[in-house]
Amino acid sequence: MKPSSRKTVRCRGKTETVLETFRVRGRTYFALQKLGGRGAFRVFDPHAGPGGDYRILYRLPRQEVTRQKLETLKRIGGADRNRNFPAVVDFANQGSESFVVIEWIDGTNLGTYLDAVRGGKTPRPSVSEVVRLVRGLVHGVSHYHRRSNVIHGDISPANILLTHKAKQLLLVDFGSAWPIESTATKGVGDGVTQPYAAPERLAGHAAEDFRSDMFSLSVVAYEMLTLEIPFGRLGGRAGLPKFVAKGKKSFRNPTDMIDKSRPIPMQSLNLLDACIKRGLSLESAERFPTSHAWLAAWDELYLAMKKGSRLSPLEGWFVRGIESIVDLFSGKKI
Repeated sequence: MKPSSRKTVRCRGKTETVLETFRVRGRTYFALQKLGGRGAFRVFDPHAGPGGDYRILYRLPRQEVTRQKLETLKRIGGADRNRNFPAVVDFANQGSESFVVIEWIDGTNLGTYLDAVRGGKTPRPSVSEVVRLVRGLVHGVSHYHRRSNVIHGDISPANILLTHKAKQLLLVDFGSAWPIESTATKGVGDGVTQPYAAPERLAGHAAEDFRSDMFSLSVVAYEMLTLEIPFGRLGGRAGLPKFVAKGKKSFRNPTDMIDKSRPIPMQSLNLLDACIKRGLSLESAERFPTSHAWLAAWDELYLAMKKGSRLSPLEGWFVRGIESIVDLFSGKKI
């Protein structure tokens, strides 16, 4: 970090004050805004296309946990990168610090968006639109698990962006992401966001794997559909011994709470309930057994909503076959 050599920069028609300047592997980034409390900044990169553009820069202490996060980002941002995650632009270790630069995404924080819907400032999304958006992110997270061998660890609306014109959901903020092979070293409740964290993350009574992310994204899907948190707003806490009875008693299927002013086939509603309810199972062993099975269920739901009917046996076989081929060539177990 160096004192700023420029007082202002102009980007996207706006002139902004430079707070400080970072040099990463000989490249200069001008910090314009501090984002949260995890060493993240919105920066201006003068080399990002004609006239420059915004990036997000993370400044992290150079520790073992940072090395682990850098490894995570390398996996995500490689040549076969996941389109549901921002691309890694640059990363480097410099002295006692590590720097990671990722692309800037035009979008709205999902938590802010849901608050605007609750307040009547933004129209409520349709059921089919929620299914389309969540299914896209399920694809990204499933691919993330299989190809990167990484768990995000903190899926919540605060860490999801709804891109411009509601095209897709993107996961951001990998402060809690860690490689699957390192889960045994994580502390109980490390990096969790209640009420989205899975019960095993809160209690530490079971090994954490892709099913923890599955639970968290299922809570998000439930909230997008109903504007409520499942299990009487307990979320993952419903799986803790003192809340289990209350949580199970207060659970309502999402289709009991959604707007049915637009006709939706009953079989699609049943599929929607089954898909989300299984992802929200308080025992991880009762959730979908593989990320492939989880993805296949969301594919079936999406096509049922789109066509108004369930997948035929041939269509179901085709969807699952394509995913199996992807997994085979990736060399990952499912």
